[in-house]
Amino acid sequence: MTTTNISPKLSVVITNYNYAGFVATAIESVLSQDVEIELVVVDDCSKDNSRDIIRSYGDRIIPVLQEVNQGHGGGFNAGYARTTGDLVMFLDADDFLLPGAGKTILSNYDPDIGMYLYRMNYADEQGALGGLFPPPQVPLANGDVAAQLRETGHYSGTITSGLVYTRTALEQVMPMDSEMFRQGGDGYLSATVPLHVTAKGFDQPISAYRLHGAQHSQFAKAYAKRARWRIGHQQACFECIREHSAQQGLPTANDLGERDAGHLQERLVSLMFEPELHPVKEDTRKNLLGKLRAANREQFGGKALPRNAWWILIGLLPDAAARKVLSWKIDVAARPAWMNNLGRMLRKRLGIITG
Repeated sequence: MTTTNISPKLSVVITNYNYAGFVATAIESVLSQDVEIELVVVDDCSKDNSRDIIRSYGDRIIPVLQEVNQGHGGGFNAGYARTTGDLVMFLDADDFLLPGAGKTILSNYDPDIGMYLYRMNYADEQGALGGLFPPPQVPLANGDVAAQLRETGHYSGTITSGLVYTRTALEQVMPMDSEMFRQGGDGYLSATVPLHVTAKGFDQPISAYRLHGAQHSQFAKAYAKRARWRIGHQQACFECIREHSAQQGLPTANDLGERDAGHLQERLVSLMFEPELHPVKEDTRKNLLGKLRAANREQFGGKALPRNAWWILIGLLPDAAARKVLSWKIDVAARPAWMNNLGRMLRKRLGIITG
């Protein structure tokens, strides 16, 4: 890390919509940090009593009460416009900072870095902490990932409450198109910011990623619906990658997403569970499975076989059985106990990621 005497200012933006049961925890987690943090809380026209909770904090926070619902991206835009910090973090209202997070963020400040990626602890609905997201076996992006982003449309990153940006980085890409990113505003930032700045990953968790049934991005067991949303979101991100690259006179691959295992998996889920609504008409099961295996070989080399075992098996099975196995792949809660036990054993003994 570059040595510097600069003492940066940290701003946190909490974006809230109908999370009255969680938003106070998010606010308190910021206010209770042992360093000074500017806190902006955006409410996107909640229908519950979120605004009463937000107002109760008085001048300890900067409230932004939207007059019209603008979605996740619009909340990011409105909150960012009120910040004055050198570092800016967006915190989802159902997540919360861990003790010492503010000090960690400020101590890792480096004027040569524009985007910081941190792991998060999972938390349940009551706030009890669990494992890490992303898991420790998955390396976080480090350095200049712009070329990889322009070539594949993907790099190893994280989500909203694990990301911190410099103001100079955000000035390159904000505001975002709020209609295009009514959900997944963090996806836009993850797709565009690294085209302008250098990233750095840290293994120390700074926040809790709460899992609960009321998450706005959850579709329960509606696998195909969730996959179609993610496909559309990823395609919007690809469009932004092309746009921001073109602004800098840099080329992008014509086939963004075709070597990204995550994107290909969503297309396979959509195709297999609701083929009549699948948005990519040229896709076939065989075609996607081949691309998935190739993407894993490219990324993991000799350690790709455990991941590709899923795709080999799905390729051999008849439709109904293949859908069942695919549901196990994408939904850990749906897996039989023996499969989870086998996965843990393989990870422990072989030091690999089985998915």
